[in-house]
Amino acid sequence: MNPLRAGIVEELKGLDTYPYCGHYALMGKTEPGFQDVDYILNLFGGKVLEARRHYLEFVKKGVTAGRRPDLTGGGLVRSAGGWSALRAMRKGESRMKGDERILGQGDFVETVLKAAQE
Repeated sequence: MNPLRAGIVEELKGLDTYPYCGHYALMGKTEPGFQDVDYILNLFGGKVLEARRHYLEFVKKGVTAGRRPDLTGGGLVRSAGGWSALRAMRKGESRMKGDERILGQGDFVETVLKAAQE
């Protein structure tokens, strides 16, 4: 859905013709390559056509729901409590330890890095 949210395609149907997204492979428009299409479609149904239909319903609900703050950002952004909290931290002296290889709060990241002696 990133091409849709970024405005590269104007509507959900546009993902069917945009070859640089996972949706394109899920809809059978290309060989999946890196994506395990069978695994993903099996989450939505036992037969390919049924699974694609349920997958599309799921994606449509996501599009109409809009952006959810609990699902935006990631890593440091989410750990800090969102963009506004992160901006506030930047203005002050507060620092949070982060490492893209480790998911979790700053104190957890520090514990893991100490255990790994990094």
